[in-house]
Amino acid sequence: MHPRSLAALVDEAQQLPEEDRLPFLRQACATDSQLYESAVAELHSRADSRQNWFGSASSEDDEELDAAQRPNLAGQRVGAYRLVRSLGEGGMGQVFLAERADAQFKQQVAIKLVRRGLLSRQILRRLRQERQILATLDHPNIARLFDGGTTDDGTPYIVMEYVDGEPIDIHCDRRGLSIEARLKLFQAVCSAVHRAHQNLIVHRDLKPSNILVTADGTPKLLDFGIAKWLDDSGHMMHTMEVTQADIRVMTPGHASPEQVRGDLITTASDIYVLGVLLHELLCGFKPFSVRGMRLSELERAICDDDPPSPSEAIGVARESAHSAIEQVAAQRATTPARLQRQLRGDLDNIVAMAMRKEPERRYPSVEQLNADIDRLQRGLPVIARPDSWSYRSSKFIKRHGAALGLGAAFLALLIGFSVTTLVQSKRVARERDVATKERTIAEAERARSEAVSEFLVESFTLADPARARGDRITAKEILDAGAQRIANKLRGQPELQATLMDTIGTVYLGLGQLDQAQPLIEQALSIRRATYGEDNLDVARSLFSLNRVYGERGDLAKAEQLARESLALARKHAGADSLQTALNLCQLGFIQHRQNDLAAAEQSFQRCLDIRIARLGKSHEMVADPLDNLAVIAMDRKDFETAERLTREALAIDEQARGADHPLYARHLQNLASVLQGKGDLQAAGPLYRQAIDRFDRVLGPNHHETIDAMSNYGRYLMKEGQLDEAQKIFETMLARDREVRPNHAYVGHDLESLGRVALRKRDYVTAERHLREAMEIYRKTLPPGHGYIATTLTRLGRTLLELQRLKEAGTTLDRAIETWAVSYGKDSSGYAAASALRGRVWARLGNTPEAERAFATSYPILMHSEVSADVVSAQEVRGWIEDLYNQLRRPEAAQAFFARLKQK
Repeated sequence: MHPRSLAALVDEAQQLPEEDRLPFLRQACATDSQLYESAVAELHSRADSRQNWFGSASSEDDEELDAAQRPNLAGQRVGAYRLVRSLGEGGMGQVFLAERADAQFKQQVAIKLVRRGLLSRQILRRLRQERQILATLDHPNIARLFDGGTTDDGTPYIVMEYVDGEPIDIHCDRRGLSIEARLKLFQAVCSAVHRAHQNLIVHRDLKPSNILVTADGTPKLLDFGIAKWLDDSGHMMHTMEVTQADIRVMTPGHASPEQVRGDLITTASDIYVLGVLLHELLCGFKPFSVRGMRLSELERAICDDDPPSPSEAIGVARESAHSAIEQVAAQRATTPARLQRQLRGDLDNIVAMAMRKEPERRYPSVEQLNADIDRLQRGLPVIARPDSWSYRSSKFIKRHGAALGLGAAFLALLIGFSVTTLVQSKRVARERDVATKERTIAEAERARSEAVSEFLVESFTLADPARARGDRITAKEILDAGAQRIANKLRGQPELQATLMDTIGTVYLGLGQLDQAQPLIEQALSIRRATYGEDNLDVARSLFSLNRVYGERGDLAKAEQLARESLALARKHAGADSLQTALNLCQLGFIQHRQNDLAAAEQSFQRCLDIRIARLGKSHEMVADPLDNLAVIAMDRKDFETAERLTREALAIDEQARGADHPLYARHLQNLASVLQGKGDLQAAGPLYRQAIDRFDRVLGPNHHETIDAMSNYGRYLMKEGQLDEAQKIFETMLARDREVRPNHAYVGHDLESLGRVALRKRDYVTAERHLREAMEIYRKTLPPGHGYIATTLTRLGRTLLELQRLKEAGTTLDRAIETWAVSYGKDSSGYAAASALRGRVWARLGNTPEAERAFATSYPILMHSEVSADVVSAQEVRGWIEDLYNQLRRPEAAQAFFARLKQK
């Protein structure tokens, strides 16, 4: 016998940091493998009996001793919060209830503090990973991350949503919830776990104490302290943290077979543990009793032994007159006999399918487990089926083959007879049920689980040289083929069809293919509304995609309406401080900015920025985008110092987080060039414009719309610098590329308008008219009547006709421009003033002095305080026109009186 007792060994191990416990036991037990297994099992057993948010705990005696020795931290300040009381503790540290201490507003939070002395790299890495995981997850049933940092003495901490609730099993039992009510709570948990899996995160510790239910009945998933990210293949990477010295991070009573064996972990592991949780919620008994087991016994129980089904557990308790059976049934608002009947059949099968030993035989996803429960509640057939007799017998033989050697002949005879009987019964059942809905649903579920993979494989095989026969297959051609397959092959799978339609529509949108994008996104929205109703987060995502389409088309009123609908749903279902809400706020701000509502846009961008900083930290890549948008607002207000500061902050974040070759880094470079140009630092601006173009060209290609847009900005820079020939070459290149990649897009008209501006500056009015009229034809087909591009082009066309001395045509064109500016941008806009001033010049040339005076009186004061492109009109030029008007009337003094009156106003 080992000189130290089992209890003493485990007590000593528990005094060590969590990562040092198993190596200590291995060394202390030396060659006594039985003692080692018993010590590990006892260590896990103690942890399982008193698990809290940290995944490990000490014994009650140790807790009392620690409590006496541990300093009382209540009242201490951590960041902006003051600790109130301890909520729980474990091997890694403590969780405290805390409240705001800075009097900004009232708020209670939970703060996790790493225990001093445990600041190993592994512990710090785990805390950082938990913080990043929580920041990534946005879901109403997942506790949110608020903040994080380090105390003055160097203790790391994270600040989380305080969930005032009780473990899900206790909540259900205390309130006597029926099986139906328990299933609804469980489905909410499944929804939260599915969101984690969508972000490639496996929780690994889905026990009742990590799922608290608030007083209003909302379950909240807690403690991602041992959660892990998956690699690209969907499997958890083995790391030294997991495998060194046989460390298996888990709670034994809520662990999957692959966790117990130390195998690769996938999302199927969480599905298994959800099955364990569902088993407990349904029948009140654990599927395995692991307390006191050795490691080898634990592995056999979880990896090999088949647990009783929920109804069997109730049946055993009834037969043995278990003292708790009446209470268990009462806690489910029924009797033991009724409870057993209610669990028998579909519910047993659902639990069994989730808890199958082989990961590949479980539900393919948590979403499908959730869907099976939904089918059960709606009285539809479920896809879960009990294991066949032949499968169970083969497993039995595999486990006990050596012991069965003498009876093999008899067993073979028995199996043969049983299989014959089974085949006959199954044939009868198939003939009876061949037309039932059940088979169709099962096939649909299998098809759905394989459809995405099949879709991707078929899409990208188009690029195979053998199939393409040497032709170059473009991304658009792959998308076109994919869109066609979605319409034809996925008609019976509306949820998957909608998801793929929205995804491909968004990619089309990124390519500038609006005519292809809009129908797909609209179809996805219609399918989601028909499937989920109006009040759903997936509907919000489709509305978000569609508002981008209308924004690109220039229908800003429709785009704003859709953006606000999407934002309202995101706030309701994801939360007011969620990343989904932040994304919607940034999009709304973008639309508001294009509508020239700078104050509203700034408010939206600022709120987006605040949420992302709170959820992700100041250095996260997603923080760069609202910073950049706020910089553009500052530029519009001529606050170039603020604009430069914000743009450089965005650049620094992107360079660190995304890298200098990322397209968004190039976009920030482009904006910095615009800021420096506005400040008058033209020598610095030019090279930045060229760097942005080079980066876009290298990363996205010469025909990508980001590359073309960057060229447009550079062309305008060259125009302001008076380099008209160079600007013309840039715009001609842009036009050729746009006609190739987005021929029916409004940006083709914008390229033509830019060439018209160059021609105006060169006084080549015939060429200017040709380009501007062609631009107008495209705008009429692609933009709403009140769009700013139309108003601007009409104004420039009016100026061109004025220079060509076609005064009546000029007047009619400018009247249309004035009306468009007034309706869409207001009579105080610089565009309205420019068109009115040009109209005044036409009236003066036609000899209508009163109309000319009215037009000049309206426009000149606005132009004095605004900047208008030189090819349209300037305040100095209009002043000269006013003087010409009165000189022609031989009343030069009237001009001075006119300016004096305006000055008095």
